[in-house]
Amino acid sequence: MSSFREKRCHFDAIAAAAALCIVTLACAGRADLTAIEQRLDELLNVPPTPGSFAELLDFRSIPRLKSWRTFQASGYDRKGGFYDSGNFLRTENGRRYVLMETEGPGCIDRMWFTYKKPIGREPYDLLVYIDEPNTPLIRADLDRLFSGQYARFFRPLAGLCGGKQQPARFSYVPVGFRRSCKVVLVPRAPEQNYNYRVNSDGSKIPHIYYQITYRKFEPHTPVKKFQWQMDAQDSKTLAKLRSVWLRAGASPWGSPPGLKNDSAIVHLEPEQNETLFDIAGPAVIYALEIYLENPQNLRLEISWDNASQPDVNTPIGPFFACADSDAPQSEVRGLWTGFLSGRYYCYLPMPFRKRARIVISSEKRRRIRLMARLQYKSELIDAEDGRLCARRYDYAPPAPGRNYTVLDTKACGSFIGLVMDNPGNMEGDDFFFVDDEKHPSIHGTGTEDFFNFAWGLSHTASLPMHGITIQGGSPVCYRFNPTAALPFERSLLVTWEHGHDVKKGPNLHAGRYSGVAFYYRQ
Repeated sequence: MSSFREKRCHFDAIAAAAALCIVTLACAGRADLTAIEQRLDELLNVPPTPGSFAELLDFRSIPRLKSWRTFQASGYDRKGGFYDSGNFLRTENGRRYVLMETEGPGCIDRMWFTYKKPIGREPYDLLVYIDEPNTPLIRADLDRLFSGQYARFFRPLAGLCGGKQQPARFSYVPVGFRRSCKVVLVPRAPEQNYNYRVNSDGSKIPHIYYQITYRKFEPHTPVKKFQWQMDAQDSKTLAKLRSVWLRAGASPWGSPPGLKNDSAIVHLEPEQNETLFDIAGPAVIYALEIYLENPQNLRLEISWDNASQPDVNTPIGPFFACADSDAPQSEVRGLWTGFLSGRYYCYLPMPFRKRARIVISSEKRRRIRLMARLQYKSELIDAEDGRLCARRYDYAPPAPGRNYTVLDTKACGSFIGLVMDNPGNMEGDDFFFVDDEKHPSIHGTGTEDFFNFAWGLSHTASLPMHGITIQGGSPVCYRFNPTAALPFERSLLVTWEHGHDVKKGPNLHAGRYSGVAFYYRQ
């Protein structure tokens, strides 16, 4: 809690900055409130309003403490069975499927849908009621909405991926609300036009899957309410955001003033380790790039602030959303981590206060040569800045009869992403338990669904926030959303089903399940 003195100083700073803005803009003949607010934001580093496109560009705040809670509405089988389609919050007036309903302030950050029939064969209208219970602010054809035919829902923020006949529909377009939000799906054609199936208790259910991930903010939090019409600033910000996402694979940071470059060339002997970089803080690392032919049997360790154990401790390949094998790597063009033409890159911000030490260790039987490049900037670290952590899990196979654990941490922080280099069987729901809750804040509907794909792990695409690529004949999956991270105050437990047989039940599939969970820890 801020002291009165801190608040007084903050108010004085705002007042001084406001006076400076007014004088500056008045002299330029542009003393309008919008320009003053924008200049104040620049001077005081005020976080963008939740629900705005600008929030998706606020990369420097990614490691910092979050004040929201994250939830998900999905069609998981409420009885614990295999039937994760056709399960809604409720059905109104015969065929109006209510998917989500909550009170504000909040923001929908991700939507995902798929259905069984080929695209266009099952017409649905998506209705989103925002702060008004009787009139939907969004009313759009489900397929058209995700096909780039509506304002705001432009690629690559929204789109289709997976198979052409039965694709997944995804969106990262923020849908902010101040008082309430309700999402409804309405079939437009006669009932016989749609695909149904019978669940375990004999009920006929629509064969449509959905996930809606959203945040809820503290009362009185100002939120930018969704509007179809965009002002000049919205249009400019969206254009910049799209440009950054379309250039995924290049650094999203540009060239901030004071950025320092360091490089290393290492000849790594068998069964040895070498320090790539050892730099003093306080500073923030903005880019780590490693150039080598094959990541197999190489490990990346990053220690922050003289910690006794590294916070990043994973095989090199999976850290960059690649397979850790001899197979040639497929192109992985994620915004935050990936692989292009022999270059493994990570652009997640990595703040530290005293020291950062980056080490490569080898379990290879031969000497190898690798190059690395680091970009960082000396700067004061906010008290709310967390340390990047990357934790490896690896089961071959998981214990039968129970979920396997992806991440179990007792800390305060925020979960930002996941790579699965061995996802195993696609039929496995995900469970996110925040702060020792009994019922998960997030309960998914299948492994490929979590990664925004549909109908199996064989469909591929490499997109800014998510992707599936085939490497060495096997799928490698990734999904990140650090600007809308899932925060936790005391603990986070993430578990996953390994297989879900209709007759025998879950967690009986044997095979290798491995990946890397990414989060920040305060």
